[in-house]
Amino acid sequence: MMPLSWRLVYNISAMPHFASIDVGSNTLRILIGEFVDNRIIDIYTDRKITRLGSMVGQTGILQTENMEASLQALSGFASVINRFRIKHVRALGTSALREAQNSGIFIQRARDAACIQIEIISGEKEAQLTLKGILQAFSPAETGAARGRVPIIQQGDTGRSHQRSLFIMDIGGGSSEWIIYQGEDRNMMGSLPSGVIKLAQTCITADPASPHDVMLLNREIVTVLNNFGPDTGRLNPGATLFIGTGGTFTTFASVDLGLDSYSRQKIHLHRIPLSRLKQMQKTFLQLSLTERKKIRGLEPGRADLIIPGVQFTMKVMELFRFRELIVSDYGLLEGALLEMKEASEKGIPEAGKS
Repeated sequence: MMPLSWRLVYNISAMPHFASIDVGSNTLRILIGEFVDNRIIDIYTDRKITRLGSMVGQTGILQTENMEASLQALSGFASVINRFRIKHVRALGTSALREAQNSGIFIQRARDAACIQIEIISGEKEAQLTLKGILQAFSPAETGAARGRVPIIQQGDTGRSHQRSLFIMDIGGGSSEWIIYQGEDRNMMGSLPSGVIKLAQTCITADPASPHDVMLLNREIVTVLNNFGPDTGRLNPGATLFIGTGGTFTTFASVDLGLDSYSRQKIHLHRIPLSRLKQMQKTFLQLSLTERKKIRGLEPGRADLIIPGVQFTMKVMELFRFRELIVSDYGLLEGALLEMKEASEKGIPEAGKS
């Protein structure tokens, strides 16, 4: 049987459906959607925490237990894809698969067990697709809010309009992507060689985290942030929106909202002021792992990663003097869907197919 990402299946409905899969270091996610007036309409979403990137930073290889959990998740995704008879499928491998010496074995097993062809993308490509997806939620016009999008254009005190910049960050499990968007042809992006799994496994040894752990964590984060380009220091925090995408930031929103279960609609574009993030930071640092697992809105599978996540976030906000975080549930998956749609319209073979 050919891998799902190679198959051409005629859909039941007249509207073509697209599926994107993020094979992440901590979480595997799937999004199935269609397009109406160039806007993504969700058909199905799911996510499974499998820790695929666990210990990759220390050992250089994917661990058997985490590979098995990830393959099981991919098999479940494949069943859904078959049920919806999806024509366009793209599965993206990020930091864990970029770094692990045995990623080829995992990719082959994913093809054999789930008929899913995984495409390993670079950190820069990950950032590009994340930006593409994020921009689905932000409008270049002041009227964007009326359509459920955040307007980038802002009217100043003088009555003149100006475009706000976007500083976008995805703190992943093994790497962290950043983007500065200042217009269609004016943006910078990059990938930092660290994420919450690596930080948790190398810096935190006590429970609750000790002052020494936090000192090591902060030192490592500052070292990582030194990889930012010099031009990032020119950002005007008053004219820049700080956008966080990915599990670290959606967890902050879920905790702030006190959600009993994940709600994409409630989390997407939720705003959290710096003062509230400081309150959460204080709480996370005071509690043991067992106590953090009981926090409403915090998935137990993220309880050990939330401390490096919040410390990383606070260092970024301190560096750029941001006063508010906007959480986006749009990002890599939506960007992949958009790229597939554009390729299908132009008759271009999609990435990952042969």
